[in-house]
Amino acid sequence: MTTTHHRRVAAGGLVLGPLLFTLADLLRRLIEPTGINSATTITRAVDQHRGAWLAAGLLSVASAYCFVAGVAGLITTASGRGARFTTVGAVLTGIGAVASVGHAVAFYSPYALYDTARITASDIEALDRASETSPLLIAIVVLFMIGMMVGPVILLFGMLRGRRTPVWSFVAAIVFVACGSTSGAAAGVLAIAAALAAFIPAARSLTAPSPIRLQHPAVQGSIQPR
Repeated sequence: MTTTHHRRVAAGGLVLGPLLFTLADLLRRLIEPTGINSATTITRAVDQHRGAWLAAGLLSVASAYCFVAGVAGLITTASGRGARFTTVGAVLTGIGAVASVGHAVAFYSPYALYDTARITASDIEALDRASETSPLLIAIVVLFMIGMMVGPVILLFGMLRGRRTPVWSFVAAIVFVACGSTSGAAAGVLAIAAALAAFIPAARSLTAPSPIRLQHPAVQGSIQPR
C-alpha cells in the first residue's frame, strides 16, 4: 500500500469516524426519554427500540476504529507550524476514541441486558449505582471525556496554525464538543453538521496535492549583452 493509499484511508477515517460517532449519539438521544432519566426509564425505552439501540452501540464502536485510522494519518503528516498542537490533539483524540469502545460497551449493553433478564427496578437502580463507583469504568469515562472533548479542539487549532484547515473548521470543532454536553435531539443534529464541518477539511488536507516549490538554479557569472 502506497503513501497515497495510506492517506486516503486516513482521510476516510477522519470523515467516517466523526459521522458514525455523532449518528450513534443522535440515535441515543432519540431513544432516551427527555428530562432527567433513571436507569429504569432508560431500560424501558430500550425495550421499545432494541434494534435502534443496538445500532447506536455498534456505530459508536465502529467510529473508534475510523477515528484512530484518521488521527494516525494526521500524526505522520504533521510538520512545521502547528505540528506540536496537531500531534498532541491527534493523540488525545485517538486515546478518547479507544476509550469510547469501553464506554460504549459499558453504556449500551447493560440497559439491553437489564431488560432481557427481566430484573426488578430496584435491582436495576442498584446495579447502575454500583457501576458509578467502579474504578475501571471511571478511568474509561475520564479518558473518553478528556480525549473526545479536548483532543479535537487542540487538533484543529494545530491544523489552523499550520494553515492546513480554515478558521471555521476550528470553530466547528468547538461547536462539536459543546453539543456533546448539551441534551436534546437538536443538539445531536447540530453535532453531526459541526463534526463534518470540522473534520472534512482535515481529511482534505491529507489528500490535497502538496504545493510544488520551484527550485531556481543559482546564476553563475553575469549575462553580458551582445
